[in-house]
Amino acid sequence: MKSLLTLLFLLLYTLLHAQIYNIVDFGAVGNGSYVNTIPIQEAIDSCTQTGGTVLIPSGVFVSGTIILKSNVTLELADGATLRGSANINNYPDIIPDIRSLADNNSQRALLYAENAENISIIGPGIIDGNGISFLGGGNNRPYGIRIISCTNVRYENIELRNSGFWMMLNQNVDSLVVRNININNNANSNNDGIGIDGCRNVLIEDCVVNSLDDPLVFKAMGPFNCENIIVRNCTLSTPARAIKIGTETVGGFKNMLIENVVVTQHFVGPADCGINLAIVDGGFMDSVVLQNITITGVKTAMFVRLGNRATRYIPTAPTPDVGSLKNLTLRNITITATSNLTSAITGIPGYYAENITLENITINFPGGEAAVAPGFSVPENETVRPNCDALGETIPAHGLFVRHVKNISMNNVCFNANTPDQRPALVTEDVIESELFSIIQESSEKFCINENATFINEVKMPFIQLVADLSSQTLRIQATQESDIKVGILNIFSLDGKRIFSDRIHLNESIVSFHAASGIYVYTIFSDSGKVNGKFHWMK
Repeated sequence: MKSLLTLLFLLLYTLLHAQIYNIVDFGAVGNGSYVNTIPIQEAIDSCTQTGGTVLIPSGVFVSGTIILKSNVTLELADGATLRGSANINNYPDIIPDIRSLADNNSQRALLYAENAENISIIGPGIIDGNGISFLGGGNNRPYGIRIISCTNVRYENIELRNSGFWMMLNQNVDSLVVRNININNNANSNNDGIGIDGCRNVLIEDCVVNSLDDPLVFKAMGPFNCENIIVRNCTLSTPARAIKIGTETVGGFKNMLIENVVVTQHFVGPADCGINLAIVDGGFMDSVVLQNITITGVKTAMFVRLGNRATRYIPTAPTPDVGSLKNLTLRNITITATSNLTSAITGIPGYYAENITLENITINFPGGEAAVAPGFSVPENETVRPNCDALGETIPAHGLFVRHVKNISMNNVCFNANTPDQRPALVTEDVIESELFSIIQESSEKFCINENATFINEVKMPFIQLVADLSSQTLRIQATQESDIKVGILNIFSLDGKRIFSDRIHLNESIVSFHAASGIYVYTIFSDSGKVNGKFHWMK
């Protein structure tokens, strides 16, 4: 009881003695023209000594770079605007202690913090980066906010507008909350929204982001990871990539949940991609869940990629090995695409994306495409930037292309074409240790994938022999001497997932009529003795 009273007393003492440092008391002028960098910085330097709040009152306060420090809450009152100076000389280059691929970007920012703790940026006022003043500025353009190697950082109840570069980069931050913020970042190129790079213990919720570049993006530009991330209840709009993990992936991404997100069409036009997840510079992705998401106004629904761009985060670093992408779940997702560029989940030869679960997903698209030419092969393009068109504009499936994947599970995954599409719904190549999927054609335009049986891509089966009679278009299923299978259920599928045949058979007795085009087919036989999987090449 005594310790509880002591804790309450300390809390009450802290609240009563929390200092408020009004920047006007330090000489700031909110007339929209006077540059207030010095008085605002003096207020922060004073506040960090005791801890407390630096208050920006109603008015338009112009400033260059401001250095945030420990135990400081920067509060923008109702009617307050902190506006970035139009003079690039008011933003000095600041080189952080850590090295990363961000070294190649701007080293300027309106708000900057490094190696600090207990920082908050709160509203209800506005931070306006005045990004239109830096059009064509290249890497001289300032970030809106750049927070590096800090602990306990909070953004809440604030509006962020028009940065010169990315709106915010939170890099190597531990314990980060981004709550109820509104971002409109449409003044310049590279106008990302919420940028998270190698941060741990992150909560992003109840945010609205409208940006010319990626509105919600997770990176690992150095040897530090994004871990323990929750994103929920957000609305996004962009002509770029709506939900993005990757591009720069030196580090990894682990234990991430993104849920209850709505993506709407940007005023510029549809986004390049709805969901863009990639590991291409080494690094890893593990235990990532995206669920309860609705996306409209995008060209391509989804692109999941394990590649090998192998970018070194500093010139002296060794070239990274191929990374890993595993334990990814996408569920309860509806996406309406404006183009026929197909979704894809791909690894590269010898390196598999692993343990992928797709459940309750609907993808709507225009349709109307012709089948690809016989013998067409999708290029590997393993070293290119992992945008949604990284495999080219021609994909043989209209719904999903899956290649170099180990253990993929699909249940109730539907593809709806406005106009019938001649490409098959699903095309798989080098898919191993995975579920075999039947595609149920509900109409001429709609295809849904349901789980059916276990599929192993390349298996030598000594117990079953298929004997083809091409003249009568039949298959005889025979048991070999080593087999104890007598009766079973035979399923035959084409490689695009369509069920060709399903019935009960008696081995050494059954003959199956098989009127199908030339190609490779997959069979499974279920019996009391177990299960047999295999492939055969049918030549008419």
